Amino acid sequence: MTGRQYNPHDYPLPYVIEDIHQWPIYKLSEDKEGFVDEVKKRTHNRLKHKFKNDKALRDELAKVLYQERIRLTEKPWKADPPDEKQFWNSVKSKLIKIEQHGEESTIHEEELLDEILDRYTNEIVGQFDVGAFKFAKAILPQFFGRVLAAAPGKWFKTIAGNVKTIHEKIPITGDVDKIRHLATKGTLIVVPTHFSNMDSIMVGWLLNELGLPAFTYGAGLNLFNISILSYFMSRLGAYKLDRRKKNTLYLETLKNYSCVAIQRGAHSIFFPGGTRSRSGTLEKKLKLGLLGTAIEAQKLHYRNFPEETAPKIYIVPCVINYHFVLEAQGLINDYLKEIGKERFFREKDEYSTSFKLVRFMLKFLSASSSLSVSFGEVMDVVGNKVDAEGESHNHLGQKINVKNYFLTNGELKDDNQRDEEYTKILGERIVDNYHRYNVVLTSHLVCFTVFELIKRKLNYVDLFTLLRTPVEDISIPHDEVVTSINNLKERLKVLYDKGEVLMSPELRWNVDKIIDHGMKNINLYHTASPLTILNNGSIGSEDLKLLYYYHNRLDGYELEKFI
Repeated sequence: MTGRQYNPHDYPLPYVIEDIHQWPIYKLSEDKEGFVDEVKKRTHNRLKHKFKNDKALRDELAKVLYQERIRLTEKPWKADPPDEKQFWNSVKSKLIKIEQHGEESTIHEEELLDEILDRYTNEIVGQFDVGAFKFAKAILPQFFGRVLAAAPGKWFKTIAGNVKTIHEKIPITGDVDKIRHLATKGTLIVVPTHFSNMDSIMVGWLLNELGLPAFTYGAGLNLFNISILSYFMSRLGAYKLDRRKKNTLYLETLKNYSCVAIQRGAHSIFFPGGTRSRSGTLEKKLKLGLLGTAIEAQKLHYRNFPEETAPKIYIVPCVINYHFVLEAQGLINDYLKEIGKERFFREKDEYSTSFKLVRFMLKFLSASSSLSVSFGEVMDVVGNKVDAEGESHNHLGQKINVKNYFLTNGELKDDNQRDEEYTKILGERIVDNYHRYNVVLTSHLVCFTVFELIKRKLNYVDLFTLLRTPVEDISIPHDEVVTSINNLKERLKVLYDKGEVLMSPELRWNVDKIIDHGMKNINLYHTASPLTILNNGSIGSEDLKLLYYYHNRLDGYELEKFI
């Protein structure tokens, strides 16, 4: 790990831009009307280029209307605007008039397009409120600190007690100084892994602790059902993502929203996995749409600025490491249903509410070393490493000019196929960083080991057959677990030395202490324990699906060969 590693008591670091009114996200919010108009204009132009005549555009509008009416019928959400049905009924009426009257119609395809784009853009757009930011900045550390000072179940008794810094519970690793410096030289795109609904608020808070200006980020519209999240996200730069909407007009609006925000210098958070990891594994394939907007914005910078002053965009991978995940039960159920079809019978999901979210925060913040965050290598938009001054270097360490990636015969030209390939390469480099900067926690190691031993004991039966094994039939001798964890510790040390994974400090402990620490953390929240100690001292499980979910965090390292 390169760069200075800060002491927990050094946080929060001073802001790299002291005046909050000079932050890009503040300027973006102050010019909200101009920003929205720019997004709509850019989206309109790109769609007109895509649908070259009135008939093609009219057909697309009809398709969008059909998809939206299906969404309203089959997948309504509490967070939907109250006038959704009225709006789309109005669109239907206008589209019928266009089709019936043709050129004599009082409304035309482009006008209806603009009406829908206005709807989408104003639905998506976020807001940054200085008052709400200062409130969150003052309240959240106190809340976290009081929780961390308390033993589980005794939080309210210690509300006035001495607090312990949150950074002793949530260690941050990575080249923080480089990230801070580059935030003053260009625009940062932080790309975290995604496991929990907590990720957005947690990553945003941690970036603030690094002294970085506030970031804009996309949050699923469903999260605005949760009162606490909705209050903060709607005021702290979050823009709304509605993953039910997959039509061309909405997706194009979303991409252009992101591109224009980046062009205006707003530091952004993308979750390139697209949604929370259902299986518990680190992301292996990414959704490339928003990543492509970073490449597009960089190309436009080179087009609109002299080469020596063109702002540069930096990609910062970030790995979030939880011992346990609030929504794990529902997520693994979703995953198993998807891959198992008729072989899997889904149980009732856990549902995220404000009460459960607060309870979760109390639980994991009270746990020992319950979360860690690691930042990977900072890259340019085509995946090259950058140095402390933001200069790009190829795999041979040679300094290179990123602008050359966008030139054809010496001229800056658009090439969608080329840019898609660059986006794919960038995605692959991010995934590589996720695996190399993944911090192995005790719970990951113990869950992986026990699940693999169960597979061995049951002779590698089909996954769904294994998951239906009666819990009373699950028993792994303690000494087998100890032996296997010792083997895996040695293998992890080899991988660590090769720069292929990170290890939490607790993995230096003896194996019995590792098992105890891992089990305490993994069992802190769930009603049915993924790991249990049986009367004879062996290790069992009350919920094999959950054990499988947490086991999957170490999938991809070929550790099963060393069990």
